[in-house]
Amino acid sequence: MTTSSKIHPLALSLLATALMLGPGWATAQQAPLETLTGGHVLPADASQRIYVMDSVFQHLTESRLNIFDGATGKFLGMVPTSYNGHMQLSKDGSRIYTMTTYHERVTRGKRTDVVEIWDASALTFKKEIIIPPKRAQALNYRGIFRQTTDGKFIVLQNATPATSITVVDMEQGKFASEITATAGCWSVIPLPNKPRSFMTICGDGALLSIDLDEQGKVARQHRSKPMFPVQDDPVFIAPGLAGDTAYFVSFYGNVYTARLGGDEITFEPVWSLLDEADKAQGWVPGGYNVIDVEQANKRLYVFMHPDGKEGSHKNPAAEIWVYDLESKKRIARVPGRDGLSMSVAQGPAPRLLTLDGGNVNIYDISAAEPKYLRTIEGAGEAALQVEPQPQAGGK
Repeated sequence: MTTSSKIHPLALSLLATALMLGPGWATAQQAPLETLTGGHVLPADASQRIYVMDSVFQHLTESRLNIFDGATGKFLGMVPTSYNGHMQLSKDGSRIYTMTTYHERVTRGKRTDVVEIWDASALTFKKEIIIPPKRAQALNYRGIFRQTTDGKFIVLQNATPATSITVVDMEQGKFASEITATAGCWSVIPLPNKPRSFMTICGDGALLSIDLDEQGKVARQHRSKPMFPVQDDPVFIAPGLAGDTAYFVSFYGNVYTARLGGDEITFEPVWSLLDEADKAQGWVPGGYNVIDVEQANKRLYVFMHPDGKEGSHKNPAAEIWVYDLESKKRIARVPGRDGLSMSVAQGPAPRLLTLDGGNVNIYDISAAEPKYLRTIEGAGEAALQVEPQPQAGGK
């Protein structure tokens, strides 16, 4: 050091302290606070698990799936899902399926789209299946990434922006086919009454159903007559399902009912969620995954807000309305807690899960009126999909 060099007084003080404490001081300060080990698994009882797909919209390349114990609110773990990931669970709940995109340089470079398989107990990566780089990089609507009722095939929405469907054979662990017969249609809705079939909503308001063969190719298709007037009464793409019936709600509060049990899709008469007083106050549905059905009691749950107008169809819920699907009558209404997406945990002790983008609200819905139980705060940064653990038997 030359005589003209100067050292800041704080640096001299730190140097003197280190010399007094001895050579082990720096090493001690850098020691890890904990030792990371492998081999851990989540608690064996998975019945109350809740899965929150978080797009982390401000930094989409770091999306993740957060997992919680719904009974205690405890954070259990996380699965990274890279760029704008999507998720679903295998029918028995033992595996987590994710869909995502990787770029060689994170935000640029060669694109690779994959379906990944994760162990749902250890949260460890098992396998990836490379698919055509066409998957819809959309927000987490439930109809973008699904699987057939028997679990053999994953069926996902493509957009380039031309629309098509990718089919992945999960038994063989490989890409099976691309279906272009769905051009001009959007979303994937598995048919619960058929093992390897799905339907999609087409641009003229019709529903197109596709039956897959053993190789995941089109064996049969049927296009219905238009279900709804596209310009005058558009529907939300994710229906509530009960048995062989799909319930769609429109932006203006009408319910469209599609029967899926036969060889052809048929429709029931349209009915309204609204009475005259509701219409006068401008009540309309709003959100992202805005409805679901509790199947055993045939109850429909829907997010609603007043003063509806053009463009308010994604507004958060002021209230949650409950309908008996047999009588088509509203049987309860409770505060909506700004819900944007919902999901029903089926079973003998059914639960309604609602998500406001960051917090998960949990309701007991064994009775007609939902009973608020608890909130898991900070479950995500910008989350729009919440899913329960599948019930025993993969129903």
